[in-house]
Amino acid sequence: MHPVDSDLSPLEPTKRLARSVRHVFNACVVIGGLFGGGVSIGYFVGVQQQRQASLEEIARLQKAYGLRLESAAGAVTDAAKATSSAAEAVGEAADQVGAAAKTATTAAITAKAAAKATAAPAPTPAPAATVNNTIKRANEKLQGGRP
Repeated sequence: MHPVDSDLSPLEPTKRLARSVRHVFNACVVIGGLFGGGVSIGYFVGVQQQRQASLEEIARLQKAYGLRLESAAGAVTDAAKATSSAAEAVGEAADQVGAAAKTATTAAITAKAAAKATAAPAPTPAPAATVNNTIKRANEKLQGGRP
């Protein structure tokens, strides 16, 4: 096949739509473009307003929770100071108890040595019947003064 040169081909008339149909189509395209543009602008304005409202709410919440955190931080600091003071007091008390235990141990050793030095016989325990009779008399006195 031979290539066809467009300049040499015969001109054929183009078929066009009627002028009124073209005007209606153009008008619909323009109106559709305006309507679509208005809708998109309205959508983006709404999105921006919602975004601004969200940012304001976030700022409000940050401020409110920031104040709560500051007050809680103060309370935690006070509690830490009180705990520290209590720990120091407990440490001092433990030191005093340790010193008292050492003193008591020394006194017990000294008393034991003194008892061995004097070699005093240990007291004999009272017979069980004597102890029971003494307890019975004390109970009777407490219950009504009966001998």
